[in-house]
Amino acid sequence: MSLHRFFLSDTLGPAPATGAVLPLDEGDLHHLSRVLRLVAAGDRIMVVDPDGAEAEATLVEVSPTMVRADVEGPALRPPRPRVVLALAVSRRERMEMAIQKATELGVSEIWPLMTERCVVRLDDERAGRRAERWRRVAEEAAKQSQRIDVPLVREPLSVGEFAAEAGRFEIVLVPWEEASSEGLGIGAALEDGGATAQTTVAVVVGPEGGLTASEVTALEAAGGVIVTLGDTILRTETAAIVVVALLEYELGSLGGRGR
Repeated sequence: MSLHRFFLSDTLGPAPATGAVLPLDEGDLHHLSRVLRLVAAGDRIMVVDPDGAEAEATLVEVSPTMVRADVEGPALRPPRPRVVLALAVSRRERMEMAIQKATELGVSEIWPLMTERCVVRLDDERAGRRAERWRRVAEEAAKQSQRIDVPLVREPLSVGEFAAEAGRFEIVLVPWEEASSEGLGIGAALEDGGATAQTTVAVVVGPEGGLTASEVTALEAAGGVIVTLGDTILRTETAAIVVVALLEYELGSLGGRGR
C-alpha cells in the first residue's frame, strides 16, 4: 500500500532529520490529523519538498497545529518532460476531469483559455474562484498519482494573451479538427521541431465548438504548428488527455521511446 503524500512549503535538508517540524499548510494539517487520523507515533507518510526531493517520514507528534516526524534522507527523481496544456475552459465536471487526468499523466502547467466558442463564461471573480478549485483538483491528483510536484494552474486568459507568451515555449502544437487527417501528426511535429526530453512543449486544446480560424491564425503567427489527431472528433476533455499522453510518451515518459 502506498503512503499518503504531502507537499511541503519548504525544502528538506540533505541529511535525515529527527523530530523535525514538517512545514505543512493548514489544509494538509487538517487532512492528516482530522480526516486521515494519522495521529499515532510510528505512522508513516511520504513528504515532497518544492525542489522535488521526496522522503519517508515517521510521525513522532501530531497536533492540530504541528506535526513532528523523523525524516529519512531525501532523494531526487529524474526530471520529467515539460508539457504545458493550454486548455479551453469547459463545463465544471469536464474541466476538472481534464485537469485531473492531465496531472496524473505528468503535465507541468495548465493554462485555462477563454476562447471565442467557450460555453462557459467567467467574470474576474468567478475565474479566480474556479482557478482555486482547479488548483485543488491538480494537487489531489498529484498526491494520488505519487508525483513529486503539483502542476502550475494559471488564471484563465484569452487566446491572444496566450499567443503573446508563446515565445517561452520551444514548441507550440495546435490540434485542429479542420486540419487534414493526413496532415502533420504530433510525433512528426516533434521530430520536425527537433524535440528532446528537455524540450518545453505547449499544446493548445480548443473548446467544444473548436477554435475559430482567427484564433488558429493568431496561434500560427505566434509560432504554433497545426497538427491532426486523425479523423475522429474528440470531446475537449478527451482531446486534452490524448494529447498529453501522446506528448509524454513521445518525450520519454509513460514507457515511451524518448528522444
